[in-house]
Amino acid sequence: MSDAVTLPPPPPDQAAEEEPHVPTRRLLVFDLGSSAFACDMDSFREIVPTQPMTRLPGAPDTVCGLINLRGTIVTVIDGGTALGKPAYSRAEGLILLVDYFDRWIGIGVDDVRDLHDVPIDQFATADGTELPLPGAVTGAVEIEGKRVLVLDIKTVVQQVIGQGR
Repeated sequence: MSDAVTLPPPPPDQAAEEEPHVPTRRLLVFDLGSSAFACDMDSFREIVPTQPMTRLPGAPDTVCGLINLRGTIVTVIDGGTALGKPAYSRAEGLILLVDYFDRWIGIGVDDVRDLHDVPIDQFATADGTELPLPGAVTGAVEIEGKRVLVLDIKTVVQQVIGQGR
């Protein structure tokens, strides 16, 4: 008979049982008409209520006009018109402020839903999506059972107002 002692197996490593950490992207989800869109939260500086605007003569329909926000003149883009959707509701909508080459640009949207931390492995291609701004859609995710297009907001701004720095 052997003097060897049989040891019980080591306890399972709890870290090995946990799911691996999947990086996430924090998305701001907003509505334009009946469509939902999202952008990386770090693209935005602030969200403000719609304000009276000064229309720019000769400006395209995608540009709503100018607002004076605490002494800073901000060009406001109509998010709906820019993305081929109905114009945003200026009576009830919101303006998302984007820092674009050290200038504030506003994007008018109908409503802001919420912030969502979405695992990057849940992003899909946005095949079959046709918007008037090439390159603006970077993917799609499902949030609360609805397909949401993820936008590169700086591409949207660039294509609407150009690179006028």
